[in-house]
Amino acid sequence: MEKIENLDGSYAIWRESNGQKYLEVYAFNHYDLGFLEGKFLSRKILNLKELMEVLALRYIPKRYTYQKFISMAQEYEKFIPRYLQQELHGMADALENISYGDILLQNCFLDILYGQLIPMDNYDLALHSYDFGCTSFGVINQNSTLTGQNFDLAVIFKPTLTFTLIKMPKKPDIFSLRIGALLSLPVGRNSHGVALSVTVVKNHMKGAISIPCSIKARMAFETSKNAETLYNFMISTPSPTSGTLLIADESKIIALEILPSKYKREDVTNTIVKSNTFTSNSLQKYLIKPKYSKKRQRYAEEQLNKVYNNNNKGFTDDGLLNLLADDPIICRMKYRRSKTIAFNTKLYFGLGNPNQNKPGIIPFNQINEPLK
Repeated sequence: MEKIENLDGSYAIWRESNGQKYLEVYAFNHYDLGFLEGKFLSRKILNLKELMEVLALRYIPKRYTYQKFISMAQEYEKFIPRYLQQELHGMADALENISYGDILLQNCFLDILYGQLIPMDNYDLALHSYDFGCTSFGVINQNSTLTGQNFDLAVIFKPTLTFTLIKMPKKPDIFSLRIGALLSLPVGRNSHGVALSVTVVKNHMKGAISIPCSIKARMAFETSKNAETLYNFMISTPSPTSGTLLIADESKIIALEILPSKYKREDVTNTIVKSNTFTSNSLQKYLIKPKYSKKRQRYAEEQLNKVYNNNNKGFTDDGLLNLLADDPIICRMKYRRSKTIAFNTKLYFGLGNPNQNKPGIIPFNQINEPLK
């Protein structure tokens, strides 16, 4: 299915930029938005359900089943705004063999995995196939900012990924990365120029039963006009999982290290790197593996600062893209667990890795054209 156009003017269409596909959806209400998303993302939603059923089978000896995971997801439901619940219902109604419970579970997947299962069972081998490993970068130029990241995950998840452009009346356009039925990962930007980059961090602290991170990311993109308002929204409720965020607008980057009951802020003055660890000394005691990702963290910082200090004209998207393609530590093409399967910058996006795949251009009019 390549395009649906309804009588009221709502539509969904697959578009392409430089060989990279993305889904564009326009709707007047969230139920119709969800219904169109469900129609076009059906295969990706089904793929994620199958992967989650496999995880549940591995967890049967610990008395976890797929239905148990749905019951866990239902604990988060009351924190999801009613209008976004309608979007989840729309997706479910568009699909055969997919229930509202399936859609809800997918939107709570990261929260259950990184906020509940991993803190309770730190070294279970069943979880290794679901390892998220990402590296994000931020740069303050003279008159602008630049952020971007690699998104690393087991290759089995690649068929579940989509970049989407969401358009609704009286709301900013949102371009973000999604897994299955997730309303949004904290990876992307809105048409106000506010951007998010994310990494997850394994730690001993259980996540709060609160707004699921996929819902919180969508709400943040919908409501934020600058980095400060997005930051204030993010810290207004306890976090269901742990990790890091880079929050950026055209003049500011805020780096945030997140535990369920702690938020540690850093205002970036020149460059910043975040990977799957905490850099703050006070947070090291919470890490399951304190040495994990430290080598990648140091290497990425060294490479970014080397390029930044040697470039008097400012750091560009093309320069960041080259850094994201640095194999094998930053662009992980052969790593036995997580591999780079998506990437983005202020200007570019892509599925696959930036070493072997040409990037598309994010479809926002106010973003400058790429340097020739």
